[in-house]
Amino acid sequence: MSILISATLSGCATPYGDARNPITGWTGGYYESKGPGELIKVIFAGNSIIKTDTVSVYLLYRCAEIAQREGKPYFAFYQNLPDAVLDKKSTSKSASTVGRKPTDYAYILLSKEDKPGYLSASAVISSLEIHVKPEGGK
Repeated sequence: MSILISATLSGCATPYGDARNPITGWTGGYYESKGPGELIKVIFAGNSIIKTDTVSVYLLYRCAEIAQREGKPYFAFYQNLPDAVLDKKSTSKSASTVGRKPTDYAYILLSKEDKPGYLSASAVISSLEIHVKPEGGK
């Protein structure tokens, strides 16, 4: 019985995916919005079962995916809008909990050039992919 409960609960953890997906989005996921300016706000919201560290990993991974999707191999990662205004770059962020549900957001600025403090999208994806898509992208 406890094995069945564990299997059921682990199946309910927030999967890595688009929060707008009508099938899996009810458990959380990522979404982004443009602005202000050239910044992109990226959010990952989880459910009460997912760990806050996992939400932070998913957020950083999604930021790297957006950079690659937009044809920009590098991105600056800002923990919040005031940090972006002050150009205070970061390499990670800890998720906060809202109503027992871990949620994390960041602002990113994309670049074609490697600049001081910018992250390589391909390096982030390579290092985090095992945690985000442990079955090779399935």
